[in-house]
Parts: sequence; C-alpha cells; structure tokens
Amino acid sequence: AGPREAIQHMIIRKNFGATHFIIGRDMAGTKSTLTSEDFYGAYEAQEMGKKHSAELNVKVVDYPNMVYVGAEGNERGYMTDVDAKAKGLKINKLSGTEFRKRLRSGEEIPEWFAFPKVVQVLRDGGDKIFL
Repeated sequence: AGPREAIQHMIIRKNFGATHFIIGRDMAGTKSTLTSEDFYGAYEAQEMGKKHSAELNVKVVDYPNMVYVGAEGNERGYMTDVDAKAKGLKINKLSGTEFRKRLRSGEEIPEWFAFPKVVQVLRDGGDKIFL
C-alpha cells in the first residue's frame, strides 16, 4: 500500500505500453487499525511517482483534490480544496466509507457526489459489488 504501490502500478502500466499515469490524492493510502491515522501523507504517492518518473519513462499526471462548494464553484459546483479553503467556503464532503454505508442503508446520497442512476445500479448490485 501507499507510495510504493503507486510505483508498482506505474511499472505494470508501463509494461502494457502506458506513457502517462494518473496519481490522485491519497492513492493506495492505508490507515492504522489501532488509531485510524494515515500511514502516508495525502500527496506522497504523487511525489514518489514524480521522483521516479524519468527513471521509469512514465509521465505522472496529477490533479488537485476537487471538492463540492455549490454555486461558488465551476458549472457543476466544484473547485480545488486549496481554492475553497482560501476563499473560506463551506466544503461538502462524503467519504468512501460513508458512501458505502449510505448505499447499504438506503440513506440519501447527494447528487453532487454520485449520479442517481449510478447509485441505483450500485444498490441493485448489493454487497457483492464490493468484494
């Protein structure tokens, strides 16, 4: 898990002909089972990927963390978390864990997080889709 896993994925993709590799925030991140603290920083995988990019001859494509801020954001209501924090905007969040909990319980999932048709397909698939 963590940044080294990102490098492993870069190597695998390179072996299949990829020249670019997208690394998002907290790729392959993992938490302590005792404290729930992250073992790695949110952008360590991006940093490690960039560090080894020339050696692997694979260009790392990173992107900022996007958050939902409503009317203050782009046409869909999003902007980078850095810009949202700088402007003091309220950031709407829904973690993967909370998303899966809501899927299972039938609780509402906001349209800014997932399209309703996608939510329905996931609910229809049940727990077996997460195995």
